[in-house]
Amino acid sequence: MSQPEPVVTPSGMSLERWGLSPWLLGVIILLAWAPLPFGSVQPVWKNVLSAASLLMFAGFIIAKGPTLRWPPHGNRALSWSLAFFVLACLWIALQAAPFMPVSWHHPAWQLTAEALGEPLTGTISLDPAASIEDLLSLLGLAGIFGIVVIEARDPKKARTLLAAAAIIAFAYAVYGLVVYLTGNETVAWADKRFYRDSLSSSFVNRNTYGVYAGLGIVFATALVLSFIAPIIAGRQRRADKAREALSYMTGPGGFWLLAIIVGSSALILSGSRAASTASALGVLALVGLYFAARRASVTTIVGSFGAIAAAGFVLFLLSGDLLFDRFSQVDASLGGRSRIYEIVAIAIQDHFWLGGGYGAFDDVFRIYAGTAESFGPNYEAAHSVFLEMTLELGVPATVFLFASIALLVGSCSWAILTRRRDRMFPVLAIASTVLVVVQGTVDFGVQTPAVALVFAIALGLGVAQSTSSADHK
Repeated sequence: MSQPEPVVTPSGMSLERWGLSPWLLGVIILLAWAPLPFGSVQPVWKNVLSAASLLMFAGFIIAKGPTLRWPPHGNRALSWSLAFFVLACLWIALQAAPFMPVSWHHPAWQLTAEALGEPLTGTISLDPAASIEDLLSLLGLAGIFGIVVIEARDPKKARTLLAAAAIIAFAYAVYGLVVYLTGNETVAWADKRFYRDSLSSSFVNRNTYGVYAGLGIVFATALVLSFIAPIIAGRQRRADKAREALSYMTGPGGFWLLAIIVGSSALILSGSRAASTASALGVLALVGLYFAARRASVTTIVGSFGAIAAAGFVLFLLSGDLLFDRFSQVDASLGGRSRIYEIVAIAIQDHFWLGGGYGAFDDVFRIYAGTAESFGPNYEAAHSVFLEMTLELGVPATVFLFASIALLVGSCSWAILTRRRDRMFPVLAIASTVLVVVQGTVDFGVQTPAVALVFAIALGLGVAQSTSSADHK
């Protein structure tokens, strides 16, 4: 069977030579564009990103269909993950469907109908349009994940995608610093109305940008570590190790070191406590797991942690005034959020099985919070991804959705123990998961489409490299 001709760019350079394919190039374009329109958080930009992702995935399936095999790369965890994911998505669709039993409809529909004196078509979801909109966004992310899992099987392509993601995050960090140092009066193309004292790059919310910056730091660190770790964990003399590591850091590794420094500065200037803490834990998880996978000594691991802590402390001293002030106010902030958590916990008890509707948190929460001024006229997030998903989906569907992700992370964890090559990618996936889980426990960064896209790519890279060719055969 003849091999297909390589795709050639207008300049005559083969995409394959750059470690790319047309599909990965499309993923990189989306990755570069998604943060620009305020993180794609507004409905119109979220829908554009969803449509582009779904169309790209549909084209990918049509083009690659005859050559695709299930499960990809012989990874059986993907079958169970897909099953749980489909169940969660099916339930979201049913939440928005008007044909479900009337007794399952949210009681607010009946109350509204009685107040208006006319019948209304009810659904389980209190906002079925938002449920469908967010479902399409979720499916779009799954499509990008699927493309990465298939296309990033080639380690060269995986590394190219990893480098592209790190470069894009670096570019947004540079942009954020320029805006911050020149007055901090705009976000993307709009006047800045919120967080005037904080760096948020093209994102409206500083906490969301903090997660995005943290993922960029983790990606850049992975690129540095993939070269430095074998040197440090090797059996060479210390002088030779130092010489080789220094040669890399002052040569090709210098750009990635700069990306880490610039990204870390942008993260600190965002003033996001949760994102800064989660990013630090993500980097430590990345370094610790990768060195452990290479069977480095405890002294090496501890020394690496110490070097990271020292570098972080220096950066904090140089630009951490805002972050320090916000850490000093943590008690007041937690006090306000604890009240939100109490209200959400009460609401979850009433929506335990069916949920209030995916994407309908604001409407459901308002019923329980009333018109309390402390929450403002609209309160769109629970400041906890896990509590918010549980209220929106109900407990069973929430378990299905998170189980689908947990199985993928489990596959990456197993790969760290069993693989001998390209272990950086499963480690990257786990470190990224640590970051978004820690931050998501007390905030909602990963619910922003641009951030979720980066996480989907990190997870896709890890799963793509979680099985060896020998296992597949």
